[in-house]
Amino acid sequence: MSTYQVVEKFVSINGEGRRAGELAAFIRFKGCNLQCSYCDTSWANEPGCESERLTEEEILSWIRETGVKNVTLTGGEPLLRKGIHSGGWRLRPMEA
Repeated sequence: MSTYQVVEKFVSINGEGRRAGELAAFIRFKGCNLQCSYCDTSWANEPGCESERLTEEEILSWIRETGVKNVTLTGGEPLLRKGIHSGGWRLRPMEA
C-alpha cells in the first residue's frame, strides 16, 4: 500500500472553482511539481517542512470522520503522485 507525505489536513470553506463557498475537507501533500508564483503555501515545499506519512486508508478514514463530502487534494498535481491510481483510492462519492 502506498503512503503519502501530508503536511496538512483540515476542513474549511472552499475558496475556488465550481465548489467555492462549500465546506471541504482538504488534504495538502508535501512537495509540489508546479511552483506557481502566486502560491500561498510555498512553505509546504521546503525540505525540512514537517509532515506525516499516511496510508491511503488513514487519509480516507480521516475524510470519513469529517463527514464532509467535498474533498480537495492539493500540493501540486496530486493525481501525478505514485500509487494514487491504484489501491484504496476511491475518487468518487463515498458512502457515509
